[in-house]
Amino acid sequence: MKRTTPWKSWTCRGLALAALTTPLPAADESGSLEAYLRRMRTARESEQTRLRPQVEELVKRLGQTRTANELKKTHADLEALGSEAVVLLVPYLDPGNTPTPEQEKQAQEVAMLLSRAKNPALLGDLVRRANLASPRGRVLAVRVLGESPEVARALEALHALHPNVNGSLRAECVRALARLAPADPLIVAALSDPHPEVIAAGLRALAGEPRKKPRAEAVALLGDESRGADVLAELVDYFAVPGQEIDDDVVSGLVHFALREDLPVQTRLKVLDGLPRLGIKLSSRLSRELEPLLDTSDSALKDGALVALTLLKDGRARRELMRHYDEQVKENETWPNAYKLRGDIELRIGDYKEAARDYEDALRLHGESARLPGNRDLWVNLARAQVKDNKLKAAAETLERFGLASDLKRALRADPDFLPLLEHPKYKSLFE
Repeated sequence: MKRTTPWKSWTCRGLALAALTTPLPAADESGSLEAYLRRMRTARESEQTRLRPQVEELVKRLGQTRTANELKKTHADLEALGSEAVVLLVPYLDPGNTPTPEQEKQAQEVAMLLSRAKNPALLGDLVRRANLASPRGRVLAVRVLGESPEVARALEALHALHPNVNGSLRAECVRALARLAPADPLIVAALSDPHPEVIAAGLRALAGEPRKKPRAEAVALLGDESRGADVLAELVDYFAVPGQEIDDDVVSGLVHFALREDLPVQTRLKVLDGLPRLGIKLSSRLSRELEPLLDTSDSALKDGALVALTLLKDGRARRELMRHYDEQVKENETWPNAYKLRGDIELRIGDYKEAARDYEDALRLHGESARLPGNRDLWVNLARAQVKDNKLKAAAETLERFGLASDLKRALRADPDFLPLLEHPKYKSLFE
């Protein structure tokens, strides 16, 4: 019969398992303690022998599932086996040096399960794998260490590992340290690391710390042409956290990256998209610094600069931005894409009613072809505009009209713009 005790209730049994991994205490005169522990060990081994085939089959299923519901059920089936199954999962954290996609997925899902289990008896095995497993296995072992209830011992292991690794593994160390001890000095030290993934991990970890102004180490990255450019998205997010004072020099440092023609356009656009989130007022200095982008031949960069200025309450920029799209609609009144493009801009500047109207016009002009897969973004952005305009019923109806395939449900569940629908008791069933 299947056990139904969730492994989050491992407390008593987990402590017993932890005790069994240490040397046996000296027996008393009757030998009863030694005999008792031997019986416990035998019982544990017997239970694990019984569970091993079930665990193996369920872990295999983790790598083969294709839908969210199947994956959720497999997680539940593994957790229902009880805490004795936790130890049997640990070897599957390591997908090997050349894993198949199924093995990689298995390892990722096992890491999630073990992180939720928070079983102290796993610490020794996790530390060994963090030092000796395959590269991916080491990263996942460190990830689970970051959820350990044995905080002091886990921190000791991470501090010992950190100086001997680099790149992705050191970045995972930083993320794990941030969960266990948010004030750990190695998190701030990450901002001085040469590897962009480590710097990015440090910036994300520090983004939520209470502060009145940015850390000097973060500001210094704005003056580093190479390292700063590598983590531009994380820098923008760090400086955009509300409650801190952002001075003109920080803003200028970010704009400098947006002006760099050697950087990819998408990287430069991240700065422009982030400027309105900095909580700053439009200054003459900022207007001057953005002027070169208003004359660029790259339409995406020009629009990005005009959108940023519009959101910073520059009326002239708004008029210039909309003029092109209004003229395009006027000259192409039966072309759906003209309305779609204007709707995209209106969505970006917060004109949600106007955006929804343009998206609806575009769908009307598409006629019978409106529901073709190529128009998916049009339907999604119409629903997005409706959600942002607090028209949840209309948004739900829009998504139902198009049809919610499993891949679209998955994408919308991960999209923060649709969180109001996901959390609403009447509409959350759309995404199940």
